[in-house]
Amino acid sequence: MACNHNKTMKDSILLVLTRPPYPAVDGTRERILNEIEDLTKDFDVSIFIIGNENLSAEQEAKLRSLGVKSVTNYRISKIFSYANAAISLFSKKPLQAAYFWNKQAYRQLESQCNQFHSICFHTIRFGEYINLLKKSSVCQSKILVFFNDAISLNYADASKKARGMWRCIYKIESSRIGNYETKVLSLVDSASIVSERDRAHILSKVGQTNTKDIKVIRHGIDDRLFSYNYLPKTNNLVFIGNLLYPPNRQGLERFCLEILPLITKEKPETKLVIIGRQSKEIFSHNPTCIPMGFVDDPYTLLAEQAIFISPADFGAGVPTKSLLAMSIGLPVVSTANNAAGIEGVKENENVVFMDYTQPMQSAKKIIELLENEAMRKMIGLAGKEIVSKLYKRSQNYPLLKEII
Repeated sequence: MACNHNKTMKDSILLVLTRPPYPAVDGTRERILNEIEDLTKDFDVSIFIIGNENLSAEQEAKLRSLGVKSVTNYRISKIFSYANAAISLFSKKPLQAAYFWNKQAYRQLESQCNQFHSICFHTIRFGEYINLLKKSSVCQSKILVFFNDAISLNYADASKKARGMWRCIYKIESSRIGNYETKVLSLVDSASIVSERDRAHILSKVGQTNTKDIKVIRHGIDDRLFSYNYLPKTNNLVFIGNLLYPPNRQGLERFCLEILPLITKEKPETKLVIIGRQSKEIFSHNPTCIPMGFVDDPYTLLAEQAIFISPADFGAGVPTKSLLAMSIGLPVVSTANNAAGIEGVKENENVVFMDYTQPMQSAKKIIELLENEAMRKMIGLAGKEIVSKLYKRSQNYPLLKEII
């Protein structure tokens, strides 16, 4: 039986994650931290982490400072995870679902499930846990999945464009993950995703008998960021993002190889400021780059640069750092694919597109922007208006609360 709740008490919910969300070194972790901070106002929130990372005292203290009641970290060794994934090569199961599967973690989760009104899985990588909980006679809790994005949409493109080992992995996964997404959708009580594009992609693969929908809950930009203003002090370009994420790294390396040299040939004073994990390790050899590493409070630094570069040319979901740049009023130059998940995007009105198949033309567009501050400010303000209208965190939280 699910636990009964006194009317004066908050419902208890459990968030199941693959890693500690603090520090927010990427868009997904930032989104999760924002969700936690919002949810603790209306719910008693606990967290159950199943993954390869340790949980430090500082990380747990941060989560508790946001109002989290309890934090459980079930650490799986990477050797165990890799072995699981290798075994799954001989099945139809997605490698990533096998990677995060652990029977002992499931048993611990199942033993706790009826302490909670809802259990919210923050990725379909937990599909095996969802499947067993829905079959369990023990668990009566409401089960939700936050898809984040349509992984199958990402992998279909990545299997053609990624490099090395990742290309092989994406090819294997792209043939498996689509069916897995629809299976997980059929199991859960509620589901959410970050963009209409991703929602439409998943729903296009389900049969006409499907009665399940996916709620679009956009990435919410902290309302406080809209107080920043675009005040460029340099002629530099800037990128912020997690370079452990293959689309980010591959896209930025390609930009530095194919387009940036054409820009610096005409504008030798222009540098590319790179904010994010691994930037120093990867780009310190490039004299046209200024790698900063992870910066805890990058917003003033961003607002002082001339143009934001969004270089990934494959992926799904919404480029959260592009939204962040737009919220500040920083003009964004992006690949068309990377901007596709942002609603309301219009080329040359609130974003400028670059194309790796036309490096000279792309470089020319960026040079023209560098030479026209009025145009940069106009595009930046138009981008800020879109994000303010559709992507404010305060606007999106009621939708999240509704499905829980």
